[in-house]
Amino acid sequence: MKKGRKSKKRTLDIQPKNLPMPPFMIGATKAKFLGHDVEFEGFRDKQNVANAKLTKNWSAMTFLKDNRDIDDGDVKRLAESIKNEGQLQPIVLNEKWEIIEGQHRVHACQLLDIPILYVISVGATIKQTIVMNNNQKSWRNKDYLKCFSHKNHKNSAEYKKIGAFIDEYGLNFSVSINLLAGNENKKSSFTGGGTARKAFKEGNFQIKDLQKAEKYGSQLKRLKGKVPMLVRIGKFCTAWVAIQDRISSDSDGSWSIITAVKQMEKNAGEFKACNNQESWDAAMVKAYNHGLNLKNKITVTKEMK
Repeated sequence: MKKGRKSKKRTLDIQPKNLPMPPFMIGATKAKFLGHDVEFEGFRDKQNVANAKLTKNWSAMTFLKDNRDIDDGDVKRLAESIKNEGQLQPIVLNEKWEIIEGQHRVHACQLLDIPILYVISVGATIKQTIVMNNNQKSWRNKDYLKCFSHKNHKNSAEYKKIGAFIDEYGLNFSVSINLLAGNENKKSSFTGGGTARKAFKEGNFQIKDLQKAEKYGSQLKRLKGKVPMLVRIGKFCTAWVAIQDRISSDSDGSWSIITAVKQMEKNAGEFKACNNQESWDAAMVKAYNHGLNLKNKITVTKEMK
């Protein structure tokens, strides 16, 4: 910086773009925070409205009978998360100690036998429970991708490759992530995700063989132009990739991409009655072979690798 020049103070623009002021806020002079009215004119920065506190006084809490049912699986997942990362947000009680938001967290902390962090929202009822539950939005796959592609994460280079792969081939997330994970020829791999999806959401995903993934990605992209509805189905993609690795050495014909694309488009009706993976595999072979000379037909081994 040159001597004598003053630097301009930078400010963060957090005003949402092109969003009109909600009608109920126009001319407002106060708002409610955790059941407490706060006057805007008398507002002070870092003003204390309601302190979060800790308790193990479970018997004093009441579960709302008209709230959603408890999901035991969610409780176990939350307990594992809290054990590893701590309780990242307090539950909400009203002044009667009825649990307005966070009933699964209460059970998780009971399971771990640790105190629960809570705040009091005066006057809150099941109405606020519904509002809070409906306002919550889970992270989507693209949110995880954006997060871990940022330079702040040590594995960002890998996630940038994932993003580039998805952009290039236009396949759905499950198909893309399993191709990149090297699960492309495993039974039903494109429909579940399993450990690959878990690693992706934790920021630890590693691409096994990018060149091989690109090979199948290119094939499916080409096929997508002919039978887009089929390529959206995970079991179809599993069959398409796996069948190529299962061509029998005794087969009269060999797999031809040109032939396969034409046959899938021509014989797409063969897949109408498919349900489990075995039926998709069988339909793939049937669609490929339909109307071909014996020397061009393929036979496959019974089991996937």
